[in-house]
Formats: sequence, C-alpha cells, structure tokens
Amino acid sequence: MINTFNIASLKKDFLASIIVFLIAMPLAIGISIACGLSVYSGLIAAIIGGIIVGAFSGNSLQVSGPAAGLILIIVDIIATLGVDKLFLIIFVVGLMQIIFGLFSLGKWFRAISPAIIQGMLAGIGISIFLSQFHIMLDSKPQNTFFENIADLFSVIYNSVLPFDGSQHHHAAFIGIITIGSIILWNNIPYKKFKVIPAALVAVIIASLVAGVFHFDINYIELGAKFWDNVKFISLSTFKFIFDFKILLSALIITFIASAETLLTSNAIDKMCERSKTDYNKEIIAQGLGNSISGLVGGLPITGVIVRSAANINADAQSRFSTIMHGIWIIFFVTLFPQVLNFIPQASLAGILVYTGYKLVDVKAAKYLYHLSKGEFAIYLITLISILFTNLFEGILIGFGAAIAKSVFKMLKVHIKVEENEEENKIIVKLSGNIIFLQLPQLIDIFEHLPEDKEIYVCADRLHFMDHACVDFIKDWENARNSTAKSAVEIDWSRIRRTYPNFKWKKFHKS
Repeated sequence: MINTFNIASLKKDFLASIIVFLIAMPLAIGISIACGLSVYSGLIAAIIGGIIVGAFSGNSLQVSGPAAGLILIIVDIIATLGVDKLFLIIFVVGLMQIIFGLFSLGKWFRAISPAIIQGMLAGIGISIFLSQFHIMLDSKPQNTFFENIADLFSVIYNSVLPFDGSQHHHAAFIGIITIGSIILWNNIPYKKFKVIPAALVAVIIASLVAGVFHFDINYIELGAKFWDNVKFISLSTFKFIFDFKILLSALIITFIASAETLLTSNAIDKMCERSKTDYNKEIIAQGLGNSISGLVGGLPITGVIVRSAANINADAQSRFSTIMHGIWIIFFVTLFPQVLNFIPQASLAGILVYTGYKLVDVKAAKYLYHLSKGEFAIYLITLISILFTNLFEGILIGFGAAIAKSVFKMLKVHIKVEENEEENKIIVKLSGNIIFLQLPQLIDIFEHLPEDKEIYVCADRLHFMDHACVDFIKDWENARNSTAKSAVEIDWSRIRRTYPNFKWKKFHKS
C-alpha cells in the first residue's frame, strides 16, 4: 500500500513539474530582458530556485525563482553600481538571509501591513506595465515614471499611425496577439486544456506568427551553447563587499525578497491543507539559493506565487515537483538552446505587461477602502511614492505612513463628559491612551468642570496614562477636594496597576 502511494505521488509530482517548467521558462526569460540582462541570468536563477532552494525549502510545495517584483530595484542597481556589483549584492543577500534564518528572524519579515504590500505590488505592477509596454512595441523604456508616461503616447501613435508595416507595428501586433492569447486561453470553458499554461500558448502562437511572416523585430539572442554564458564573480569584486552602498542595496533586496517569499508561503498554507511552512528554514533555503545565484551571475530568487499556485493546482505532492522543474530547464537549455532564438521579445514583454496589470489588485484595494480609510490611505501613499520616487523609498514612505497611523491610533483618547441632573453629578469617562501630548486637552476639560457638582471620573476603559497626566489629575483631585463644595471620586483601579509604586490615596466620600 505504501509503495502504491509513493508511485501515485511520484506521477503527480512528475506531471506538476512539467507544468511549472512550462510557466517558469518564459517568465524567467522575460524578467531577464526586463532587467537589461542576458537570458542566462533569469534561467540560471530558475534552475537554482528549483533544485537548490526546492531541496532545502521550508515549504515543499513552494516554487522559487526570479520574480517580477524585483525588476525595478535591479534596473536601478545596474544603472548606479553596475552589473558586476549587482551579482555581489545578490551574493550578500544570500548570506544575510542565511544569518536571519539561523537567528530565527524569519517571522519578522511577515510583520508588514497588508496595505503596504498591496501598495507595493500595485506600484511595481504599474511601473512594469509602463516599461514593458515600450519593449512590447520594440521601443526603449525611459528611466522614470514621468518619462515613461510622457513618451508612451508618442510610442503608441508611431505603432498605430501610419500603418506602414514598420518594426513598431509588427512588434505591437505580436504583443497584442500575446495578451489576447493569454486572455482567451484563461477563459476557455474546457478545464482539461487549462493544464497547458496560457503564457506558453501565447509565446508559441506569437513565435509562429512572427516566424511565418518574417517580422523584422527583436528576438531573444542566445548562443548554441548555453553554459558558455556562465560568469562567476571576479575575486577583485569582493573587495567592495563592505561598501555601504553594496550593504544597503543587499539589505533592501533581502527585505523585499524575504517578505515576498514568506507572504507567498503564507498564501500557500491557506491554499493547501498539506502545506505547513517552517519560515526560518525557508529563509535559509532562499539564502543558500541567492548566494549561489549571485556567484554564477543569476538574478535574485524569491518564492513566487504564480508558479507555486500552478504547482498546487497541478496536484503536486512533494518537493520533487519543484526540484524536477529545475532539472527540466537544465535539459532544455543544454539540448535545445537555439529554440529560444525564435521567441520575439515583444511576446515576452506582452506577458509582463499582463503580469503588471494583474499585480494591480483592484479587489484588494476595494477591500482596504471598505475595511479602513486609514489603511486605504497607506495603500495609496505607498503606491504613489513608488511611482514618483523608487521602490525602496516608496516602501519606506509607506512604512512611515503606517507607523504614523498606528501612533495616531495609539494616542487617540476619548474624553466624554456626561451630566446626571437627578444626582447632581458629572461623569467624566476616559478611554484609550493618554500621554503628555494630550495634557493640554485634559487640563482644559478638567479645569472647566463645575465646582458645585460631584465629579466621578471613570477610567476603567483607559488602556494607558503616562506619569505627567496621572500627576496632573492627582493634583487636580487634591485641590478640588480641598476647595470645592462637591466631592471628587476617581476610579484608578486600572491605572494603579501601571504605577504600583505611586503614592495613591484612597478617596472616601464625605
């Protein structure tokens, strides 16, 4: 019975690995081109993510590889520090992740507001959409959000009018075919056909059209021997390993990649009852993969939701599926590398344009809006900041907004004054948290309470009051009891536990 189960499980993993391989290939290639790197960088990262990370992963069903979410920061690093230092940074990212995992810090990467995550994904999605839209039309993307927007209309115009069969027109046609094929394939009613990934179908159709009509557009350029592209970090580059910019960039990628990985793990745990992530083990596995990927010129690796979801939907049973998908990529690039040269870059850009569009989750934004206007504001602040600055600064601004909101909520105090005419009593209800910043408000309310009525201060819903405010109310209480005609009674039972050594005086009604 056990052997039968193992064979059945192996068959399911085998089939799932093929599906994941077919999805991973075009995505890895497209992400490489979007980053301005050779196809090799994305494919080697996919291989390492499948075999190395898959073997040691803390989530056996999670698939790891290059991620679209890191495109922006990689492009920025290449522009400012260069390609060689990029790979050194990726190597350092791996070391950082291993250290964080060994010190059991994996759970802290999950301590991120969902509003920031959704804002980050939307900002990345819009940026990828705009930059890849240019590439889809065989045009060069600009450096900033503003420049891409300003240049977009002229690029679209040149790709539509006049229709003279130019390179832009052919590229636009291929891009439209790619996106249209993805949408149509995702909406076909026959579930059996959906086993074949939509992105693969789109690339095959686009490549056939471009080949049959001999479109003079940009294609993938890969030599006959894939492994000739292997490039190790030179020893001279390691002298920059403690450079501040290198360490800062590595820390940024570590934070984003680890957060994306662990959020993906969390999503997988919810999708599949058999999945239970060991977060620290997962971070160590990611670190091992990134350190190796950086050494051999690969892109940074993260856990990726699209490939992981496909793995689960294909009924994968174990980590064998993830490992095998990496082996399939090795077989393909070793035996058939020149097949990739028939794929138009516009087709891969079309896949990323669609991916960027899907990253802007309108349903999630609506949910945040109805859940909390404050959370929705954090979402918008993060999104807009990423578009107008860069990924790292945008996330920092989003964090700042989230912290400011939390501080505001923490400092929010409700002081309600009610009058009971029958008992000639004023009831002051305090709730929330009160610190010295709210002392002026507290003073204004207490000093204007009528002296001819009994005052009862109810603090049973007060979570915290700092020493300055306690001191003021005690002084006010003593002064009031000595001069006013009516008594004052204060319920200090909750606050007394915060300051056990304070000299409390029990008030007795006269």
